[in-house]
Amino acid sequence: MNEQPRGSLSIPSLWCPIPSRIHPQRASVTEFQLDWSLRHRLVAGDAELTRLARADIAGLAARFVPRATLAGVRAMAALLTLTFVIDDLNDEGPLRGRPDEFARYASALSRALDRSPLGEPTEPTVGALHDIGRRLRHSVSPGLRARLVRDFRLTLAAEVRESTHNVRRLPPDLDTYVRNRLATTWVLPLTDLAASVDGAEPAPADLDRPEVRALTEMTGLILGWDNDICGYAKDRRDGVVDVNNLPDVLARTTGADPAESLAQAVAMRDRVLAHWLALRDQVADTARPALAAHIANLASMIRGHLDWAAACPRHTVPQGGSVIRISSARPACDTSGPDPLRIPSIAWWGRLSSKVAG
Repeated sequence: MNEQPRGSLSIPSLWCPIPSRIHPQRASVTEFQLDWSLRHRLVAGDAELTRLARADIAGLAARFVPRATLAGVRAMAALLTLTFVIDDLNDEGPLRGRPDEFARYASALSRALDRSPLGEPTEPTVGALHDIGRRLRHSVSPGLRARLVRDFRLTLAAEVRESTHNVRRLPPDLDTYVRNRLATTWVLPLTDLAASVDGAEPAPADLDRPEVRALTEMTGLILGWDNDICGYAKDRRDGVVDVNNLPDVLARTTGADPAESLAQAVAMRDRVLAHWLALRDQVADTARPALAAHIANLASMIRGHLDWAAACPRHTVPQGGSVIRISSARPACDTSGPDPLRIPSIAWWGRLSSKVAG
């Protein structure tokens, strides 16, 4: 594996022409999210509550679904909070480096979202997830709820695979990495929820259209790659080696040095975003109102994640300020790295229409 030396590295500007938006009741969402987290014992004490507030997960939810009903954006904040807690348990907490234990934990979680009342569960995240399932039973159609449960389980399975790769130091090839990254962002269940929060759900047939499935997958991969890119400089400075990070995967598979692999990652991300924008415009020509609203939420997720990350402690430098710069102008196309639309697991995106430019 390519063990890369520590050193300073600048993150290039990240292109995003999608306008920023945020839910008008953000303050109320924050109040709900902190209270909900305390009630379900996801945090204990003032220090953990302060850390949770600084992470501004409620603000991320408010950016993801800026047009949602208040109940809808609160449900998004609750589910997002839980995904952060699960990730922390796996990445930094007691389940780090223990894939077998994490697999058993994931099995308990996978049953909590759609089963009958649990009584008084001892594991806080299981109880919190059960509460989310209870909320969804009152606000989401059975079909969409089943889709969300399925995608939640797919994401948990991907998290278990990633945990195994990390502990065994198994560096994935580019296609294996991409296939798993499509799920580990948690975007699949989050977009299922986003399809219900504006008060009207798209028809199942619309959500199953190949173009809409591709837009959903692209949304997840863009968010995952943006997270990889934004965290890369800090990880290198801190001496963190991540076998599931796009620039590190590119460094191994293309032989590029850190700066080159970062530039390749940004170029790949820009090509996928350009494809997303073109395909969105194509779908918009025939989209019914509920589908158009859902696709607008996908756009808000792409831009909202960047706006949130620009102020997130995860992506700030010791001197203060963010390592992230967002630009509305697309940089010149860099073709030195792999063509993302030729990666086997996502190559089907490029076959949807000859009119869509990558």
